[in-house]
Amino acid sequence: MKELLPQTLFERQVELTKFLLERMHGIDSHLTARVQPYLPEADQYDVTELIEVLDDEEQIDPNLHFYVDAVLGEMRLAIAAGTHDEQVPISPEHLIGCAEGFDTRKVRTPEAEALHAALPPLEGLYVAAREAIEFATAIRLSLHLLHAY
Repeated sequence: MKELLPQTLFERQVELTKFLLERMHGIDSHLTARVQPYLPEADQYDVTELIEVLDDEEQIDPNLHFYVDAVLGEMRLAIAAGTHDEQVPISPEHLIGCAEGFDTRKVRTPEAEALHAALPPLEGLYVAAREAIEFATAIRLSLHLLHAY
């Protein structure tokens, strides 16, 4: 019967925060093991910053989603840099009206492939952080508006 009642703002915020904490668990080791080794050394600053932000167990940084977004951006740039087009011959039985043809496919380097595989946990963390922080901001601004008069 309790499930039929709408959640209070506080209950919803606790739920979002709990979901965020679940997503944060193990991300520092994920970054250390599955991201840093495959990023160029010059692009590892954002990863180091995110690890430091995640290391603070006292609070959730209100800019956490920006830190995660910066790391995701560096990863996507490295994936793009490690991806190239490769021409693949089309088998003769699939050709119509020509003797040979080629198709193009994207090929990633092993480093780009490793970074691509490491994206999902960070994307999940980004969404959870953005939702929890934006919801908290909305509550804070709403309370400010209510008490402004």
